[in-house]
Amino acid sequence: MNIENAVKLINWMPDSWARMEQFRRIPGGFEVSFRIHKGQRGKRVAGWNVTCRKTHEAKITEMDGGGLRVYSSSHPAARQYAARRAELRWPLTCNKAEALVALYQAHSKVADDWIPFDQYLFLDMAWDGSPLLIESGPVSGKNFVCRGPEFLLRAYARALAAIGEEVKLALKGAAKPKAIRPKVLHFGGSYIVADVFSAERQGEAR
Repeated sequence: MNIENAVKLINWMPDSWARMEQFRRIPGGFEVSFRIHKGQRGKRVAGWNVTCRKTHEAKITEMDGGGLRVYSSSHPAARQYAARRAELRWPLTCNKAEALVALYQAHSKVADDWIPFDQYLFLDMAWDGSPLLIESGPVSGKNFVCRGPEFLLRAYARALAAIGEEVKLALKGAAKPKAIRPKVLHFGGSYIVADVFSAERQGEAR
């Protein structure tokens, strides 16, 4: 069964509460087992196994999540793996504090916290928005250099240009095949990004 239909069935159940039972590696990917309860403290009413193949990212921080959601390839956590790669350069002589504020605001608007702020910027230390002068390497010649997904770097470029910085954005490599359309399975504070998800009720024949 495709993951969208499985999640609809699970969420259709009154007061359904999903609890991750197991997360294990299988050939070609991962399998996640969920127990479905009637309410957070209610009895177990169903079980599902979700297979994730061609996995890009798995952030498992919470097992007792409650609801299950599936997001399409337009979601930033998935989109970053399907987007064409790009490279952004801007001058080392920039006002670093002002540039970081602009970059942080652009990042939050486009990706929220689904993509860590330092994932593509390679900051020397975690930045919480305080007015610190932080070197945001790496550098090349007289420029800072940032490499990552095109949609995010375009947002960075617009933000830097808006504060008067000279930016240069270049696409790198060939465009990725349109067949690569990852999705996001989200449960509680955990999520998995993969190209292929499938689901089956526990006890059904494989």
